[in-house]
Amino acid sequence: MIFVVTSLGNFLGMFDFSSVNIALYEISKTFMLPVSTVQWIMLSYQIVMTSLLIFFGRLSDTFDRKRLYTCGFLTFGIGATLSYFSVNFSMLLVARMIQGIGGSILISNSFSIISLVFKGKDRGRALGFAGAITHLAGMTAPAISGLLMELFTWREIFLPSCIIAFIALFLSLRFVPSSYKLKKVSIDVVGTILLAGGVASMLFMIAQLPAWGWRSVYTKSCLISMLICFFLFVKQENRTAFPLVSFKLFSSSAFLYSNLALFFSYFAMYPNTILFPFYSQGVLGNSAKLTGLLILPFSLFYLVTAILTGALSPHKRMCTGMILFGIALFLFSNTTDTTPLYFLVLMQGLMGVGNAFFQPSTNAAILNATPKKKVGMASGILSLFRNSGIATGSVVSVALFESYKNHAVIQGATESQALLSAYHFALYAGIGFTILCLFFVFRSAFCCKNA
Repeated sequence: MIFVVTSLGNFLGMFDFSSVNIALYEISKTFMLPVSTVQWIMLSYQIVMTSLLIFFGRLSDTFDRKRLYTCGFLTFGIGATLSYFSVNFSMLLVARMIQGIGGSILISNSFSIISLVFKGKDRGRALGFAGAITHLAGMTAPAISGLLMELFTWREIFLPSCIIAFIALFLSLRFVPSSYKLKKVSIDVVGTILLAGGVASMLFMIAQLPAWGWRSVYTKSCLISMLICFFLFVKQENRTAFPLVSFKLFSSSAFLYSNLALFFSYFAMYPNTILFPFYSQGVLGNSAKLTGLLILPFSLFYLVTAILTGALSPHKRMCTGMILFGIALFLFSNTTDTTPLYFLVLMQGLMGVGNAFFQPSTNAAILNATPKKKVGMASGILSLFRNSGIATGSVVSVALFESYKNHAVIQGATESQALLSAYHFALYAGIGFTILCLFFVFRSAFCCKNA
């Protein structure tokens, strides 16, 4: 039951984020705003959630996890309820930020609770199953939200989050065990503000980079703000008695390299995750519905494989996953405008299997390299690396794709030819990041072996 509660926390975070995507157009019509403005109901959620991950991860090490996790469900449920009843865009934006706070509490603590409850191989299986549930949420959210919008309005997409959050709140009160409290421990407020400012500046810059460009004064301002915040944050953490982030954790090479492997795995994953629809619709001429069905095997194979894996050590599974991922990317990079659909399904399934081997194993490797009393902090750091990797990996993938496509068009290629060649170029970059990720996996495994 403890696992069910933590799985509901992961499910909520992904389900809510994925369900809102499909409603942006309808929300823009309701409030008579451009989609470029309405997208901030997604971005505000992501920025607030990511900025506070380490803070709430650290807080769980010094505060009763049961109370904190229950407050996460309560905050998320309140935000979802306010989103449903929003009468204007400003109210919806604030409600989404409240949801971001609740989501940050849930996501930053779910892995730490699982790692404390499960031991040995059971921990790897539990983390794998938790990841599978997260993918299931992302897979089902668009379909469920689309059905709710067809039957009712865009507001009803927040009802599942409301219902699940308040049910999980009572389950959390009933089943999540209370944890110890550390005496005479305070939270580094200054460090929290500096870290949140740095992460928010980074994600805001990444989100606006396609519109601003690298040379924009706005991009440079965000970059300077980010660097200043991170510099002051490091100085603050080195001199405070109760740091938000203990940099001693990174003295463990296994912890450092596993987090770097997790971060760069999204640079390897997202060239195909983000750009496959362009290939499917722009080159093969498939419908959006068929494209969605072609992507579905990735989540299905991930779901099945993540449940069954656990026989190998975390680093062996990480290595196996990245190798499978690299093979899948290589196969995708050889696609043409006549590639049969069954072959695409098999390649998506192969990527799902590779990801199922890699992601839960990396989470386990990170938490295994962490002292028990700092597992909450480590869980927050893990979530920060993951979310930052998702944000930067998607932007880098799109930037590579767009730049090469424009170059191909200038060279005289047709639109379809330019799309295909740009897709392949981004996939080659993904293979390069796969090799980099494997390097960090080997370094982490070597350090664990010689520890």
